[in-house]
Amino acid sequence: MNKMLEKPSYTYNKPLPKMPKRRRKTNQASSFVRSFLITLIVLSSLAAIAYRTDVKNAFSDVIATLTGKQAGRMELNLPFSPRRQNILFMGVDVASNAKDPFKGNRSDTMLLISIAPYGKDVNVISIPRDSKVYISDRNKPDKINHAFAYGGPDLSVKTVEETFGVRIDHYIALSNEGLIKFIDTIGGLPIYIEKDMHYNDSTAGLHINLTQGEYVLNGEQTEGYLRFRKDALGDIGRIRRQQWFFNALTARLKDPSVLVKIPEVLKIMPKYIKTDMSVYELSQYAALVKSIDTSSIQVATLPGTPSTKGVISYWILDPDKTQDIINKLVYRDKPAPLSEALSVGILYTPSKESNALTLKAQLEQNGAVVKMQSRNSLTHDHIAIHNLDVPKDTLDSLKKIIPEMKEKQTVYDPVGFNKAAKDFTIILAGS
Repeated sequence: MNKMLEKPSYTYNKPLPKMPKRRRKTNQASSFVRSFLITLIVLSSLAAIAYRTDVKNAFSDVIATLTGKQAGRMELNLPFSPRRQNILFMGVDVASNAKDPFKGNRSDTMLLISIAPYGKDVNVISIPRDSKVYISDRNKPDKINHAFAYGGPDLSVKTVEETFGVRIDHYIALSNEGLIKFIDTIGGLPIYIEKDMHYNDSTAGLHINLTQGEYVLNGEQTEGYLRFRKDALGDIGRIRRQQWFFNALTARLKDPSVLVKIPEVLKIMPKYIKTDMSVYELSQYAALVKSIDTSSIQVATLPGTPSTKGVISYWILDPDKTQDIINKLVYRDKPAPLSEALSVGILYTPSKESNALTLKAQLEQNGAVVKMQSRNSLTHDHIAIHNLDVPKDTLDSLKKIIPEMKEKQTVYDPVGFNKAAKDFTIILAGS
């Protein structure tokens, strides 16, 4: 049996004290301030907004107006103590109960968002929806996304805490209908679709007809892009598209023209969101907009393998690699300096060959051993980390001095889906 399921014997390198039962106050995000802040903060993974100074000021003005604090520029101060903050974000599929999106439905997207002490940086871990775990207070293993259907956000939070040994400070749930409304309200989402995606499920009301290329997707098309998983990678490919979605949304939210859509967002979003955060807490989290370097955001998907037995499809988590990801992105363990030169790969499409050659020369000037591979087709530009012992400081230093690396998303990939060298691979897809 997979260790991740052996609940009594599974231990963590850095266990937290047993969590005392605490009453979670659940709000329906009924106030305008809350719905506005949740929409912008959550959909950009609490740190993927990089507003220009003028947009930041306008954002502060809107919050000041809505909260009644009109005296001068409103300064938002981070509430973070020396303790890290962990937020569980859940995207809820309303197929089972459309009347109440937060009752009896599954959380088909689960993101563990970890904010470093004093809000210095943000990391995001995607938890595959089919992960086979013990649901808290139940006696048999199940898919982790079923926890929401059994007991709503509280049971999901408790299950994540007990399975992975991390404390969840707050949760935010967003229905897929809310996502559709949000994308339509801001005028669509420009994004690169890396492959043709066609799938129809009349029972679930899901119809996906997307072709490869650059498009501005409406709400329903965006939902289809995020939910498509009928390819070789299955749910892992779907999770990767969620990560590209956040990148595309980041670019969209940098556009000041989106700010004029706020009144419309305020009218439609409240019923699609559920959280245990107060308006004050949300306003303080909004200060991340001004303080987080978005190029430092690191994302990961919990590693494992699809099950090959039985009629139910599960994602069998690799306990050791999962713990390594949690230690790295939640606890922010700092590995010892590497004893060998960095082994770096470059995967590139033919149109990016000149960029790849320039990048190779720059990496070699900084002491790296570089391997290059050309591919006819790649998905999205990013940096894939295979060796979790590569110090973050090393990567950050390279990003500062090598322009081609600076703005690329960092994705932890210990399994090696896009691997051209031992330590990490830079993907130049031209998208």
